[in-house]
Amino acid sequence: MYLNYNFAFKNSKLKEWDRPSPPNILASDASFNKKVIYLYTVFKNNAWLFYPPSFILLISFGLQIYNFYPNNLIKKNKTFHNQFTIAENKLKSFESTKQIYKRNMRDFEGNFTEATNSFLFAYYLQNSVPKGVQLNNYSYSDNGFDIVASAYSLDALNEFLALLIESPVIQRNSVSIDKLLRQESSLDNESSISINYQLAIYGQVEKINIKQRESFYIDSKAEGLLRKLQRFNELKNDLRK
Repeated sequence: MYLNYNFAFKNSKLKEWDRPSPPNILASDASFNKKVIYLYTVFKNNAWLFYPPSFILLISFGLQIYNFYPNNLIKKNKTFHNQFTIAENKLKSFESTKQIYKRNMRDFEGNFTEATNSFLFAYYLQNSVPKGVQLNNYSYSDNGFDIVASAYSLDALNEFLALLIESPVIQRNSVSIDKLLRQESSLDNESSISINYQLAIYGQVEKINIKQRESFYIDSKAEGLLRKLQRFNELKNDLRK
């Protein structure tokens, strides 16, 4: 049961007493000096309350002053930093693309540095065929070549064999005679017999470097192949920079 013990004020002229608050000098019309003295007194009498936050504020203010110049310098150089970052990313992208081109170049380089191609082989083979010799058949690959030639005299075949060995795209020590056939046939006049010699040879082709290949292209006037090789060399030199 709720009981009201405030019986002293029942039917009485007594009033409740409230403790008066101290005068607020800061909100009054007191002079500036009095307000300063009041603040100093309050601060001094309550040092344990004001010292820690004041110390923190002083340290924060000191750090702000200390960092003012670096922060200002960072703001001024922010544009240059962004430009540098963009340029750096472009350089990384360029370097990555460059490495991809280099890997692709290594794949294509074999076409220009390995065995003699069919054009050069055919060109120098044609220049090795003397008068009186006929090429019956020939085959070419990276592993070597096979040639079948015929002539009406052994001297012509000997000359053909000598010229072939001197060819710059053929390994001279690899050239070997597979077989030599002598075929006789009668002419319209039965008393006259025609002799035909057939020579089968095989050998290996040279592996020529880019400088030799360029010289051979110039010698054979292979302008299209020469331009391809020159573009390849230019790109290769650019990627080395």
